[in-house]
Amino acid sequence: MNGKTDSSARKIELINKKVGEINERRRGMKITALEDELDRQELRNYIRILGVEPGTVRLESVSDELAARDRIFYATIFVEALIMLAVVGFAVATLLKPDPTNMDWATCAVLLAVFGVVGYRIFKDTRPPR
Repeated sequence: MNGKTDSSARKIELINKKVGEINERRRGMKITALEDELDRQELRNYIRILGVEPGTVRLESVSDELAARDRIFYATIFVEALIMLAVVGFAVATLLKPDPTNMDWATCAVLLAVFGVVGYRIFKDTRPPR
């Protein structure tokens, strides 16, 4: 290989690294049109500084960053919802029996903590990333 090819390959590698940095910074964030244009301008300036033709270098779109939600995802959410219903049902049944003991109250407290954790996970998993 000659020096020109090595230099060109290195520049392309640097550009790809810069695109990766910008995409990583954007991942999980809601990008406004102004921020998008600033990122594109930053990339254009970087390419110009390296002396490479812009070509087809592009940033990922925000829609590409969203994880694909397939049947397994929704099946998991459904199972988590069933667990929540069972936990609440057991806690209510335990508290409604005559003369609940301190152990019953402790069990219900643990079950309601599980309810909160699973509920938070469902809430977090079903919301789109910001």
